[in-house]
Amino acid sequence: MDIKGKAGCGCLFFILILFMIFLGIFIHPFTLKMIGKQFRYEDKIFKSDIIFVPRFEEDKHGETYIEAFREYWAGNGRAIWIEDDRVLGISLYDIVIQMAKARGIKENVIFKVNVQGDDKTKIDKIKEVLAKIGVKKVIIVVPEYASRRFHLLFNKDDEKMTFILKPVQVSYFRMDRWWKEGISRHLFVREACHIWSIYFHRFKMGDLKKTVTKTND
Repeated sequence: MDIKGKAGCGCLFFILILFMIFLGIFIHPFTLKMIGKQFRYEDKIFKSDIIFVPRFEEDKHGETYIEAFREYWAGNGRAIWIEDDRVLGISLYDIVIQMAKARGIKENVIFKVNVQGDDKTKIDKIKEVLAKIGVKKVIIVVPEYASRRFHLLFNKDDEKMTFILKPVQVSYFRMDRWWKEGISRHLFVREACHIWSIYFHRFKMGDLKKTVTKTND
């Protein structure tokens, strides 16, 4: 299900979500589970040009990369691209290469992109790099708690590429009891703030466009 409608509606929805999070300790677990599921987005997987894995610092065991390897072996992508970073002075790309080799995946299947800045800046750069090599379809592998955010970020007004979200159930985040565990609660609130920021930015840009249009008239 694609969330596109009016920006204002999205803002109100996530204001409500944030309010319910802060009152979560007083709410029935069933309701909290339902709130958690709103942050999970999943597309139907089909064969694509590449599989892309963004960087998540909390993914200490490389669970998103392992899922990307599974998708590669399933024939759903011809190459795996990752967002590179430094981990204790070592390139993340080199670590993923070793993980891939241990699973029988050749080094020439793994590629990297180096990006800096906020989410929008990073994604614009990633899209630019992929467009230059002729990529049309991309599977994006992310932890399930971040899948709604990445759907909103990658699919905003893009007609040149198709982005397919693959959420991964990771060991360090419990969707069924996120309000009871510290790291799960922290990641959930962080995602809520990120999504609120996306809708707020779109709302502001919508108002700016209306102002410019009226001025030109």
